[in-house]
Amino acid sequence: MSFSVQPDEIIGIADRVRLALDDALDRSRALRDAVEALSGALGGLPSARAAFDEVTHARVELSRGIVSRGRSALTTLRSVILAYVEADDEMASTTSRTDPDPAPFDPARFGRARP
Repeated sequence: MSFSVQPDEIIGIADRVRLALDDALDRSRALRDAVEALSGALGGLPSARAAFDEVTHARVELSRGIVSRGRSALTTLRSVILAYVEADDEMASTTSRTDPDPAPFDPARFGRARP
C-alpha cells in the first residue's frame, strides 16, 4: 500500500527522537544533581548561592520541560499516524466493496454520449 506520507519512516524517526529524549532525561537528571550539589557547596555564601540558584533553576526546569513536551509531541504524533493508517485502511476497504458502475457517467445528468 502506498501512502502520501510514509508511516514507517515517521515511526522510525520518532523512535530516534524518543531515544534522544531518554538520553536528554538522563542528562537533565545529572544537571539537576550537579546543580543541587553546587548549590549545597555554596551554602556558606548566601548571596552567591541565591544568584546561582536564580540562574540555574530556570535551566534545570527548561531541560525537564523539553523532555516532557517532546514526549507529549511523540504521543500526539503516534495518535495521528494511527488515525491516518486506520482511515486509509477504511477507505481502501470501502472502495473495494463498492460495485463497479458499468457506466462511467450518468447520461441524465451529463447529457447523452455522442455516437
